[in-house]
Amino acid sequence: MSATYAITYARTHTATFVSDNIRNVLRDIVRESGLDPAKLMDDWQTLGKAAKTWLESGHLYEVVIEFFTEGSNIAAARWDIPINYDGSGDDSDMWYSKEHLLRTIAKAARPPANAKYRVILRHRPGAENVGGMVDAEFRSLNGLVARIAGTSIATPDIV
Repeated sequence: MSATYAITYARTHTATFVSDNIRNVLRDIVRESGLDPAKLMDDWQTLGKAAKTWLESGHLYEVVIEFFTEGSNIAAARWDIPINYDGSGDDSDMWYSKEHLLRTIAKAARPPANAKYRVILRHRPGAENVGGMVDAEFRSLNGLVARIAGTSIATPDIV
């Protein structure tokens, strides 16, 4: 019984750490893009519950933030944050590199000053339903090209 408790506790602790830092990453992306993160903070009660729930179950595989202008179906900018469940296994390996993130954001094109944003959590089939979460379709990338930014958050279970 104690082994189950230890595994459950470790996964819950890891999910809390990662979901809190996903919020921090998203807040920094919004703020460094010249926009107000108030909407993100307001929405985080629902988004955070979903992120933590799906991290604990292993269903969350990507977090996406899209920037767009009102009425447009084309993304002005987009950040895709993949979630990998193949961490180092080292219990002391829990970190968040804000400096790395800020350097990466500084190299990226900013969305327009009047842009809006939304966060989409992508999960695998079979994920538990979380109240307040609805299906969403991505806006067109219309030529935007993906760049790999590297790892900003790491834990023993999740990278």
